[in-house]
Amino acid sequence: MTLSRKPLKGMRQLYPGERRVEDYIVSGLTRAGRAYGFEEYEGPVLEPLELFLAKSGSELAREQSYNFTDKGGRELILRPELTPSLARMIAAGGELIYPVRWMSVPLCFRYERPQRGRVREFLQFNLDILGAPSPEAELEVILVLNRLMRGFGAVPGQFEIRYSSRKLASAVLARCGLKAESLEAAFAVIDKRDKLPSEKWESWVREIVGDSAYSEAVIRFSRCRSLDAPWLVQLMAGDESLEELREFSRMLDTAGVEAAVFDPGVVRGLDYYTGIVFEVMDTGSENRRALCGGGRYDDLVGLFGGRGVSGVGFGLGILTLKLFLETYDLLPAILSNAPPVELFIAALSQEQRAFVLNLAEKLRNDGLSVETGLGGKNLRSQFTLADKRCIEFIAVVGPREIEEGRVNLKRSGREDLQVQMVDLAEAVRAE
Repeated sequence: MTLSRKPLKGMRQLYPGERRVEDYIVSGLTRAGRAYGFEEYEGPVLEPLELFLAKSGSELAREQSYNFTDKGGRELILRPELTPSLARMIAAGGELIYPVRWMSVPLCFRYERPQRGRVREFLQFNLDILGAPSPEAELEVILVLNRLMRGFGAVPGQFEIRYSSRKLASAVLARCGLKAESLEAAFAVIDKRDKLPSEKWESWVREIVGDSAYSEAVIRFSRCRSLDAPWLVQLMAGDESLEELREFSRMLDTAGVEAAVFDPGVVRGLDYYTGIVFEVMDTGSENRRALCGGGRYDDLVGLFGGRGVSGVGFGLGILTLKLFLETYDLLPAILSNAPPVELFIAALSQEQRAFVLNLAEKLRNDGLSVETGLGGKNLRSQFTLADKRCIEFIAVVGPREIEEGRVNLKRSGREDLQVQMVDLAEAVRAE
């Protein structure tokens, strides 16, 4: 029997070059978080199914996830996201110092049809502030998003940070006559606004919402692009949810977040969001999609008993961000052929192999990354190997080098150097 060379559909498989790109992206994300005092944490990959049924919603927990009954008869799930686990950890954390600023890069799983930017096993960047009910928490989270996007070289016009409020959306639709039991259905169709052609989406709204007056209210609100729109201001006169979001908009302007724009079509599909919600959207034509989404969730921690703790945060897909960076040519070219080590030591003959191995270990102890040729290959073969692996520095060791205590250090594209062996690590770093 011949085994398949392909991984399971939608599962992660990264060769070293792909892993270098991912590591570069993750490093940039966590660096942006650390600039604001966020600390890294981790939660279990496997969780009770009921944890996600309680607040993520049955569609995600049962239909779009890997869930099963284990040998002990427990209903379990491979985490499709991290926020419910985070809420449980906060509830069980005892005397935490609030506000909590945590971030994580979890591996998550969703059972859905793989397509561009959407797979079944994926890495995600999560960042949350808990225990801060003020909208300054949303502002700081969006500042992190803006910093990390700008840190990768993205500029306004390539992306937007779109924000709205589920609290405002609920109030608007209620004033238009929608009953409370119809709001979730209305949110579901609003959330799909940018995923369907305009006419098809409007037709779907009328089909789901039903009553023509209510349907038109949903469509009109979804198309509203200004918090000062006369229709919106007149409809919501005296309602605090509109003024709260207008104040938040002023905070974003004062903070200089040029990429932030109001968009009522942002409501987020998960059930636990309660207030301001936001997405980072790639605005180009090639990869037009949300790179991340998040918002405020003030009721989630209270599910576990004890004190309620407010929360705000986001999840950002590493793969979708990678596609964005590729689209705008924002990935450093060196990532495609980065050398695995700083120095290659080539032995002139097999007689020098023991010395080379000993020298390499001393240099590694000194903090230098070093590779040596294996299998007794001749000098030309070792040079060819070092060249294929894009290693910039090659030190050649023969009988004379051992006797004199110095080596010929070859540098890619430059003249060779004669370097004392005891100074080899310093010489490579100096270059």
